Amino acid sequence: MRQLNWKPEQVVAFSVLGNGVSAASARILELSGKRLRLAGPDAPHAGAAVRLEADGQLVLGEVLHAEPEGFWIEIRHVVLDTAALSWRKQGWQLR
Repeated sequence: MRQLNWKPEQVVAFSVLGNGVSAASARILELSGKRLRLAGPDAPHAGAAVRLEADGQLVLGEVLHAEPEGFWIEIRHVVLDTAALSWRKQGWQLR
């Protein structure tokens, strides 16, 4: 079974959804089940929807709470192979 292959200390592209700010980078501090602890530029508020991307994998999650050294998110959705989402590039069109 394929799974998320991220490791502590890895840098990921990070953005808060819906605020119009471009992606920044965040560093993974800890992985624990469906939760990630990250260190980034500014900790978003609890309940914010976030997007993380690295190594062709995409994670959508929700911020649980912030701490002085980082913040925790709960993973809601994972796409393990974003290259497989290239159906438009392969000639498929929306109708």
